[in-house]
Amino acid sequence: MQASSIDAATQGEAFAERVGARALREWIIGEPQTYTRVFLVESGANAAPIDEVAVEGDVVLLPDGSEPIRGAATAVHYSGALTEIGDELFLGDRGVELQDYVAAEFVQIIGPTAVCFPDAASWQAFLDDARLARRTGVFPSALLDPRVILAHRGALANPQRIATPSAIRVRADGRVSVGVRGEVIGSIDDLRSAITAPLPQIAAWAGAASITTIAADLADRDGVGRYLHATDLMKMLRLANGSARIGGFGWSPLDDGRADAEPLPADPFLLETPDGVVLADVTTLRRQLLSPLTATVVAAVQTSRSHEVATERVARRLGMTASAAGALCRDAVSALSIHVGRAAARESRTTGIAE
Repeated sequence: MQASSIDAATQGEAFAERVGARALREWIIGEPQTYTRVFLVESGANAAPIDEVAVEGDVVLLPDGSEPIRGAATAVHYSGALTEIGDELFLGDRGVELQDYVAAEFVQIIGPTAVCFPDAASWQAFLDDARLARRTGVFPSALLDPRVILAHRGALANPQRIATPSAIRVRADGRVSVGVRGEVIGSIDDLRSAITAPLPQIAAWAGAASITTIAADLADRDGVGRYLHATDLMKMLRLANGSARIGGFGWSPLDDGRADAEPLPADPFLLETPDGVVLADVTTLRRQLLSPLTATVVAAVQTSRSHEVATERVARRLGMTASAAGALCRDAVSALSIHVGRAAARESRTTGIAE
């Protein structure tokens, strides 16, 4: 396939921009989807060793003026930079700005923006916002803006997952690092070994605080993944703060003080609307209106660590036999694709909501 390795720009500017935009988004979020790996080469960096490691299915983002790479990977040229806060990177007329998480709440968002944690203060602000949303249902406005991408969000939801890096930065000083502001994993001289060594997802956030600190913070807050999916739900339905209430975020249709689990991160959400309680799934985009009884059953299942606990809660709340309550729980699991929850890392004794 060596002969097929041509610069994407030679196939037309529109094609190059589409490939580049998709590849850049995957590089920012750190999750391979269309492409296996994405390399972003800084201006002044030595890109030659990439020829030996980049393969078909990889994309290499090169600064304007760089020589096209050889090999089977696709190359796309860009202008600007995405290194320091305030930088902008352009693919043709399309631009992406890099912004601090804290500042993003106060600046005017005018286009696609990648939000990151450049220091411990911004990392702590993110954790504080997540906890506030769990208590009150109020989310930071920046994360509800569809133009904002939270860098390496997958590393927040699943920090200990081990994988070889898919988002690779080749720096001007010869170092190689993970993603937007992640850990240095080697140098350009040992590029192959650097990018084939498995490492935890959390390495993408080494610039915000020590990996040990971040790991401890995330381990103490199992609800971060659920919180991020809740922001996706708000974006999906174009909801503003206060326009609807989401189960587990300051509200629950079953507030009996007996919850002993956190809903799985991607499980469907209970959403209180003017028309009633809706079950909304951010994965399938499916929504359906529930009866008050069914909403109670769903809430019991998702916030119980076993079917036995959920059954006992439903029986108590609805005043029915354990057999009837168990049947309702099983039917809900089967028909609505919900699951029992997992033990929360830390629970509030007054609200039952994981902090």
